[in-house]
Amino acid sequence: MTLAAGIRLTLLIGPGLPVPAPASVLTAMKSVEIAVSDSERSGFELVFQAGRDPYIAGDSPIVASPQLVAGARVVISATLGVQPVMLMDGIVQETQYDPGTEGGGTYTLRGFDLTAAMDQEERSTTHPAQGPGDIARVILLRYATYGIIPDVVDPLGAERPNPVEWSPIQNGSDYSFLKNLAEQFDHIFTIEPGPLPMTSRAYWGPPPAAGIPRRALTVDMGPATNVSSLNFENAESQAASVQGEVQDRSTNVAIPVVSMPVSARLPLAARPARANPLTARTQRYQVPSARSAGQAFSEAQAQSDAASETVKATGDLDTARYGSVLAPRNIVGLRGAGLTHDGNYRVRDVVHKIKPGQWLQSFTLSREGQVTTVPVVVT
Repeated sequence: MTLAAGIRLTLLIGPGLPVPAPASVLTAMKSVEIAVSDSERSGFELVFQAGRDPYIAGDSPIVASPQLVAGARVVISATLGVQPVMLMDGIVQETQYDPGTEGGGTYTLRGFDLTAAMDQEERSTTHPAQGPGDIARVILLRYATYGIIPDVVDPLGAERPNPVEWSPIQNGSDYSFLKNLAEQFDHIFTIEPGPLPMTSRAYWGPPPAAGIPRRALTVDMGPATNVSSLNFENAESQAASVQGEVQDRSTNVAIPVVSMPVSARLPLAARPARANPLTARTQRYQVPSARSAGQAFSEAQAQSDAASETVKATGDLDTARYGSVLAPRNIVGLRGAGLTHDGNYRVRDVVHKIKPGQWLQSFTLSREGQVTTVPVVVT
């Protein structure tokens, strides 16, 4: 499918090993929507024109296609100029057919990324003598046949429990367990498609700390403008420090637990919300189970950092004009909105809205406060 000059969409689909979609399927494709996030599972929706042939009895050829069924694997990539970009590797979870009138029906496929395969079976098991990073590696190895390559970063302060004292217990699917385990340490669990078709990177670790900022998003700067809409929200009162106490399991002594006054994440704002004494809150450290003092401090900091991203920017851009693809967990510069809101942000969520001749990206950015820390952003 051609989206614009120099931009083409490629679709592999089918049960088991996906194959290139035939021309009849690509011709019938009305739209593609792909939602990707920095901390949630990614999803997709494919909509096809599904009119029936008035001279042939039976289903619409699209509805009857053996490739377009629940359980089919979907691999979507785009080529910008000569650069291929993987957008989705997932599994169809449901289908919807609207017969319409006078041959105007639609057939819709919806699904999630490869976390869908990790969410099919609920388990009740223990992970003796394994730290959180060890557990993540063991679980992710079960899905090597999907081309999933584990990328696990161990949390600071995490411990390998003595199995005589206790063992981590999993009750639920691999996906839900890995996600909940990550949240305890302000980690994320996501699956990124690529870099090659039929391969993916399963990242379990802290939010990326740094990186070269992507090409700047530009607003209200004449011919340089590449953002069609932009809105900012500052929920400054959500920022919070964390304090409490823990009964250290090794010494049986109650130890005060207090998060650091600043976030452990890469600072992007010169005026962080947590530094505002008029709005900053203090919340109690939530103890999930018995902890050592070191792990308790790590978890308290994670809880505080998770509440630090108070400034949110949302907007839309045209991919052909922007010339690149935004991806969560990256840093992107923003300019043209004024000193308070310009600067670098983390990309949190991107929704790709694709149809013949058009590719729009709706985005959500965030950082821990207002006022830029850099004099200029990458253009």
